[in-house]
Amino acid sequence: MNALDEVDALEAADRPDRPFYDTGVLLGSDDFRDEQTYHRSRLARALAYLAGAGTLIGLKAAAVANEAATEHELKVGAGLAIDRLGRLIEVPRSWCVRLEPWFLAQPADALRAAHGAQGVVADLFLRFTPQARGRTPSFAQGAFDATDALVPNRVRDAFRFELVLRPDAKDAPATDFLPRSRFQAVRALDPADRPDALRDALLDGWNDATNDHARDLARPDGEALPPLPEHGAAADGSASLADPTSLFLARLLIPTLEAPAAVPPGTRPTADFTALDASRIDNTSRRFAYPADALAAVFGI
Repeated sequence: MNALDEVDALEAADRPDRPFYDTGVLLGSDDFRDEQTYHRSRLARALAYLAGAGTLIGLKAAAVANEAATEHELKVGAGLAIDRLGRLIEVPRSWCVRLEPWFLAQPADALRAAHGAQGVVADLFLRFTPQARGRTPSFAQGAFDATDALVPNRVRDAFRFELVLRPDAKDAPATDFLPRSRFQAVRALDPADRPDALRDALLDGWNDATNDHARDLARPDGEALPPLPEHGAAADGSASLADPTSLFLARLLIPTLEAPAAVPPGTRPTADFTALDASRIDNTSRRFAYPADALAAVFGI
């Protein structure tokens, strides 16, 4: 088993230690991986707390069609984001999800469950995914006696887009099950009261489990990263609908030709992708990680 068969080391709940080197110490592959993990985790921790998870730039979702309007895609522009663990996710070029094949691949009952008065509700997420690059000879690992064993030569910090049906949001108010600011409670206060409230939120943010800021980012050693409202929950509550490390990018309200009550069990609603325009794609409810100079420009400082 190589490192890519396991969970990314930054998703592990334990805080990493720095390897200690000395003359005569035998080094193994774990030592070098642990050194990478330590430096990656410190940078990620700083980014997660200083900027928060969210879109840094780009990654706008839009519906596009071919000239005959017979094929439709959800096109996501190139961009850069920070996930909840502080990992950078870079999408170097535009990426597309083919909507007709995606829709046909969904079970009929799942589509019916997410079919509300405004259409079928689906959320677009972006997730960090390490990918192996190239192969290089290696000693066989485990109960093997092979002389031609291969392992990845490099690991690329890649990404995955996921379009997730949201049955929990089909009849909910527009603000439910969408991302919230880490400092939502501070934003709601009178401007004169915000500095003190922000200091209190930061002072209590690490240990207070009832604090939204703590629930979002602070993860004591030994605890898994909890899902947020935008990640949803399965009907039986056993798991979240989206991976808790993934970033919400956009909500789609896919138009249909039938009202929800007109779709019998076991059949799927008929999507009208020609009517899926910008008004039905919510790009602005995502979280943004604002650069300092952008904030300076907004506030004139």
